[in-house]
Amino acid sequence: MMPQPGTGPSVPQPASAELLALAARARPDWSTYALRDALAQARTHGMTWGQVLTTVGRLMADPDAQPTDLLPAVPEPWRQRRRIPPPDTAHRGAAAVRAALRTDPNP
Repeated sequence: MMPQPGTGPSVPQPASAELLALAARARPDWSTYALRDALAQARTHGMTWGQVLTTVGRLMADPDAQPTDLLPAVPEPWRQRRRIPPPDTAHRGAAAVRAALRTDPNP
């Protein structure tokens, strides 16, 4: 019998132990402790399991990558809350600079 949609566990399920085991086999040059720390920091910074999984998979395929490279992929919270300036902000700023630089006493 198939489970009813929406009644089962959410997918994908975190599988940190399995990811660590895969990384240990795929990247024996990586420290398991460094990857474990990077995973913990990524989760505390708000990365979803899907983001962690895809980023670590990409890093494992990159011969120059290190576990700490996972952390720059963490979105910075201040970028999420930053308001976008109105479109005319740059034009007003440029006009103010032109007015301040005008040395001609007769406009």
